[in-house]
Amino acid sequence: MSIVAVILAGGASQRMGQDKAEMYGGVGRIEGCLAEAGINRCVILCGAEQRKSMFGGEVIPDPPGLSGLHRIIPWIREKVDASILLVPCDAFLLTTEAIEAFLAAAPDGGVPSDDEGRRQPLFAFLPRHRPLNEEATNVTALVQDLPAVDLHDHRSAFSNFNRPSDLQHPQLSSRQP
Repeated sequence: MSIVAVILAGGASQRMGQDKAEMYGGVGRIEGCLAEAGINRCVILCGAEQRKSMFGGEVIPDPPGLSGLHRIIPWIREKVDASILLVPCDAFLLTTEAIEAFLAAAPDGGVPSDDEGRRQPLFAFLPRHRPLNEEATNVTALVQDLPAVDLHDHRSAFSNFNRPSDLQHPQLSSRQP
């Protein structure tokens, strides 16, 4: 099965106070983990057209007239015509091993859980054949029918970092922002 990683790097985080796509090795580090896991095609959703020059490779701005990630995700899945693995640019703890374990545990799609057992829809694996909730008004509802996948040994790899206080995570202390 052909899998395309879609890295969500749509803009500077107001809550974080800086662009998460450039922190902790940035999008390049994430692309390296994905390549090591055997995913050779990455598409970076960069948000506004002005952000396109920040990234290398296959970079796609949000389409005009579509707003909300819950609308953009089905659009990009159609555009690349493949199964997609979503990866937020704040996947500061994502590892090759976590990607491999997740895809092995969810061959028919799924949403991984984080350290606190919460589903993390921005890391979802969306097989091309699986329908999404077309009535969704947010990403959580878009992937509501996909099973939760609890990878006990890799939960922290599926953590999101939205506020400066989130950066106190013990596994981030050894890494450079």
